[in-house]
Amino acid sequence: MLCILSRLYSPLKTTIPSIYPKPFNRFMSTISSTTPTTTTNLTSTTSSLRKPERKKIILRDEDLVEKFVKGSGPGGQCINKRSSCVDLKHIPTGIRVQCQQTRSLQENRGIARKLLKEKLDDLWNGSLSKNAKKSNKIAKQKARSARRARQKYGTCNNNNNNSSNNDSI
Repeated sequence: MLCILSRLYSPLKTTIPSIYPKPFNRFMSTISSTTPTTTTNLTSTTSSLRKPERKKIILRDEDLVEKFVKGSGPGGQCINKRSSCVDLKHIPTGIRVQCQQTRSLQENRGIARKLLKEKLDDLWNGSLSKNAKKSNKIAKQKARSARRARQKYGTCNNNNNNSSNNDSI
């Protein structure tokens, strides 16, 4: 009985011939399996719905030139005698960062790398960078609080100007 059913339903199964690319992360629709010209690719509609992605910033040691120079400024003899200031340069972009926030050389190296990563993130990711997202969030909060203040108090400047105009008539 199973043998008869499998022979009946086998012509109804449609397979994609090997000359077509296999559907991988895209939608393929075939109108007719006999002609190869009727295959349509629907990737253009799905790719327009994707959000742009942030590039992950990776600092490679080959791309960096790291110098240790003597610091300057307040801190006295400890700062002026030791080479605890870090000068870090990213060769492909030419971005240069100097850090002398602490007295420790190792801490300054870590801080300098973090600052360089932030600058590269701003350069490569633009509006998707962490600093841009943070500034957009703050701008939205300020706009929302200003809008709420306008709704609550109205425009005080217009009321004062109208009253002074009525007195002069």
